[in-house]
Amino acid sequence: MTIKRKLILLLSALFLIIVASIGLSGYFVNRLAENSRQIVQDNYRSLLYVQEMQQTLDAILAHKDDTSRIIMEMDVLWTTFEKQNVNITETGEATLTLVLKEHLMKIQDNLSKVEGTTPIHNATRDAIYKARSVLNRIFQLNEKAVEVQNQKAVQAADDAILYSSLFALTAILVTLFYIFRIPGYLIRPIQEISEQMEAISAGNYNVSVNEDRRDEFRQMAIAFNDMIGRLRTFERSNMSKLMAERNRLNAIVEQFDIPILGISEENSILFVNDIMLEMLQKRKKDVIGHDVGFVARTNDLLQMMIRAEGPGDERQLFRVVLNGKEQLFSKRTIVTDTELPDSTKLSHDRFIIMDDVTDFIQKDVRKTQFMATLSHELKTPVAAIEMSTDLLASLKVGQLNEEQKGYVDKINEQASRIRRMVNEILDLSKIESGTIDFEMEPIGVGILVTEAIQTVQPFLKYGNIHIEKQVAENLPSIKVDSHKVLWTLNNFLTNAIRYTPKEGTIGVSAFVRNGMVHIEVSDNGPGINAKDQQRIFEKYVRLNKSEKGGTGLGLAISKEFIKAMGGEIGVRSKENEGATFWIRLKPLHP
Repeated sequence: MTIKRKLILLLSALFLIIVASIGLSGYFVNRLAENSRQIVQDNYRSLLYVQEMQQTLDAILAHKDDTSRIIMEMDVLWTTFEKQNVNITETGEATLTLVLKEHLMKIQDNLSKVEGTTPIHNATRDAIYKARSVLNRIFQLNEKAVEVQNQKAVQAADDAILYSSLFALTAILVTLFYIFRIPGYLIRPIQEISEQMEAISAGNYNVSVNEDRRDEFRQMAIAFNDMIGRLRTFERSNMSKLMAERNRLNAIVEQFDIPILGISEENSILFVNDIMLEMLQKRKKDVIGHDVGFVARTNDLLQMMIRAEGPGDERQLFRVVLNGKEQLFSKRTIVTDTELPDSTKLSHDRFIIMDDVTDFIQKDVRKTQFMATLSHELKTPVAAIEMSTDLLASLKVGQLNEEQKGYVDKINEQASRIRRMVNEILDLSKIESGTIDFEMEPIGVGILVTEAIQTVQPFLKYGNIHIEKQVAENLPSIKVDSHKVLWTLNNFLTNAIRYTPKEGTIGVSAFVRNGMVHIEVSDNGPGINAKDQQRIFEKYVRLNKSEKGGTGLGLAISKEFIKAMGGEIGVRSKENEGATFWIRLKPLHP
């Protein structure tokens, strides 16, 4: 039977229950009204007629000396009697009415035969008493009938309540049956299909829906099972392709001699090559397909690898013992966005690649040592050159002409330049080797700014450049190596003087923002493009290759100084709008 037909039968049954309920109620209400009507129309009239005739007889006796009044009352009596005579309803009432008629006729005859002023005599009075007796019997007969009819009406009301209650209870039970059984009957196949669809979405294609039905859901079940069969076939063919692709990918990854670890968007380990397994000291079956966080619980190296990436993540080095030798590795994380078939979402998988930088680090250390040694060795000949030029300039070896003085000044200028370059390279070597010392002491920000400006005052007059100083009041002190902060500020100021046009202005400001002390140096020079701003703090970088002098180490050394003191350094600039170099340092007392 179809669901449509079932619903029609259900609604029809409910409609019949409503119609039957209305009909049954009307039937019992009609019975109750009929019984009440019979009580009022028949017996109640007889009672009224009997009372009226009794009252008339009493009036005749009361006016026994008034002949005209007696005649008038007799007319009323006969009129009432005629009404009673046509209203006979109960068994025996007709006989009593006939007897009553005989007594009334005797009263009438006696009254017509009497002569004199007293129409009522003993025979008439006796007939009246007998008539009253008959009236009492008629009254009792109808009163009893009224009581019987009343009992019938009560019984009819009780029957109406009983049968209506039983029918209402039956209707309620039938309705409840339909409410609780029919929706479940209709919903059950839908729920079954929903459960199977959830299983399919979870990757389980070994499901089916019962087709043993005779309604619309049978066609749905057949179509659903056919769809599952097609999906199962597609999954098998697709899975074989995926397995082939995965095996090909694993074979390629295994050929790399660098450690590689693949992690899915759901943090499940996709693949890992042998060298990475050797680093982690794990077996492949204990890693592939497992949650990376779960595996990392028992592996400190893997924990460090998957740690959330920060600004210094690329520079972090991992010391690992492989083949009995300690090696240094740096981590690279590559995130891929893979488009999934039949989906608008992208799969964000990531690959952790460990690069062996042992040779690079060793070469960098040797380079640093060489640069430090070379710089130290260069200081001696530079000092000798400076002493020689000083002797020539002191006139102790004789008077120099103007041309000779020019040569001496040029030699002295170049020797000072070489000394500055040697000192910068030596400072950078100390920073890289970790041997540079920092003398941290509290100092006021205003003092540092003032000293830095005083240091560069001699260089301002050549370009008629002006410095505007804005130092906020009540700035907190900072705990730093004052010489290295001054070195950084002097580097900022000398660069600003170099690029500020003649009669230009350099701004130096100091203030507190977000709990940090800011010192900024601004110029109105040509500015720096966004690409060069990323490189300007790297070693040996010079933006203007045509400029003479300088090693390109000033800003790189400044960055290392400020970072070592727990601060930050940076630049803000737009082309043709000048540049602002800034440092941020922690206050001594926040």
